[in-house]
Amino acid sequence: MKRMFLFAAGICLASLKPQAQTIAPLWKDFVKAKQSGQVPVLPDFSYAGYHWSEKQIPDVSGRKYFKVTDYGAIPNDAGYDDDAIQKAILAAEANPGGGVVYFPAGKYMIAADTMHEKQIRISKSNIVLKGAGSGPGGTEIYQHQMRINGRQIYFKPADVQSKKLTTITKNASRETFSVEVADVSGLREGQDIVIRNRSEAFTRQYFAPLELKPEWTRLFGANGGMQIYEIHTIEKIEGNKVRFKNPLHLDIRMVPDASWDVVTYPHMEECGVEDILFTSNWKTYPEEFIHHKNEIHDYAWEAIGMEYVKNSWVRNCEFHDWNEGIYIRSGYQVTVQQTNFRGKKGHASVHARTGYGVLIRDCSFNNAQHHGAGTGYSAAGTVVTHCSLGTDQNFDIHSGQPYATLYDDITGGVFYNLGGPEPGHPHHGRNLVLWNFHHSSAKDQHYDFWDMTKRRNYTIADPVLVGFQSDRKVTFAHEGVNQLQGKQVGPLSLFEAQLTLRLTGKDITAGK
Repeated sequence: MKRMFLFAAGICLASLKPQAQTIAPLWKDFVKAKQSGQVPVLPDFSYAGYHWSEKQIPDVSGRKYFKVTDYGAIPNDAGYDDDAIQKAILAAEANPGGGVVYFPAGKYMIAADTMHEKQIRISKSNIVLKGAGSGPGGTEIYQHQMRINGRQIYFKPADVQSKKLTTITKNASRETFSVEVADVSGLREGQDIVIRNRSEAFTRQYFAPLELKPEWTRLFGANGGMQIYEIHTIEKIEGNKVRFKNPLHLDIRMVPDASWDVVTYPHMEECGVEDILFTSNWKTYPEEFIHHKNEIHDYAWEAIGMEYVKNSWVRNCEFHDWNEGIYIRSGYQVTVQQTNFRGKKGHASVHARTGYGVLIRDCSFNNAQHHGAGTGYSAAGTVVTHCSLGTDQNFDIHSGQPYATLYDDITGGVFYNLGGPEPGHPHHGRNLVLWNFHHSSAKDQHYDFWDMTKRRNYTIADPVLVGFQSDRKVTFAHEGVNQLQGKQVGPLSLFEAQLTLRLTGKDITAGK
């Protein structure tokens, strides 16, 4: 059964075999802490991806299909197919259990005008958009007109209002699973909830002893502070003690005037996009991309938005010529895998914010966007693994204090010109982990991770670097941990090793 779980998670068994590498001391610390019930230095990043990577993304071929061509879409013609696609989606949403909205091979054109309010909307669970393949002879969805700030394929529930359920009453440590609350009457086992907090007092305690700049204005005042929005699933309730299935990724501390609220998590689930080539008319726009030149360069052609989605995915897709590819907000247990970004350079590729456990794996970015895969705005437990970037293509840590982020077995990429407005800095909270990261730049780089003198600095709180490698000279200041720089370490993938340890109890480096 445990071996089956590994196949279900999509882990290549060959990658789990011990390699001729130096085993990272922080990995040994993690294993020892898990075995003894202590708090490890490293976060447990294994709670990421579709069903926390415990299940394989499903084969949807046996579900009911709703062909867009049956609702009026005509591939490879000069007409627009938005209305027909929406009709097929509505028919699938009306079917008990949802269904697969299928695009037979061919090119489908959307966006007849520049009205950004017009979008193809999915608002119910169990809807999968599926094509005939993202390669030659497959399915292409092409956005013609620009629609600034209008993601064209948009998954979002109709109602995303949260309701307060109770408050947390005692301190709780990161990487543990339980909290004590004032009232459990609104809670039940199996329920998804959000731990929410925002206060200047907690923010100052969280970042201490690091200095906070006055220019980071969103952190200060009665309505200021680091935004905490951490999603959890309740496993057990005993008295006023609530145990979660997934670990806390920051220390909960009772501070004056800072309420730790437990609120509902509105969402839909089991939604997917697969086997489609997405393209846009950004390719013919008569200017080359300049970062933040204007709204057209940043936001005019945006493909997919996923908000408040759980156990959902994008797989086996291609994104060519986009200002933005995939935007995920408040996602929980979401996987993006085996997806590539190509074509004319644009703004952002995959951006995960304000969620928990988004997994981006086996993707390539190839300098098609200014930002490779990234995170921001209170996201926790984001994992980017087995991905490749172009030389000097930056990962996007887009301010708003995401925390506990893993970049794992990455080839290419840099960490300068991070995104986000200065009032929203720092870029990242604690526990950014770079594990076997292969930095690729055209010239030498120096990263001061807490430089108070520059506007576009790299404000990352004490990042953890293990097995950092580079093709040019790279030096650091204000890093938290830097182990074995210049060497590939074992395990090759921290995410896969942690997942294996959690599901089987096996340390894949044992015997080394």
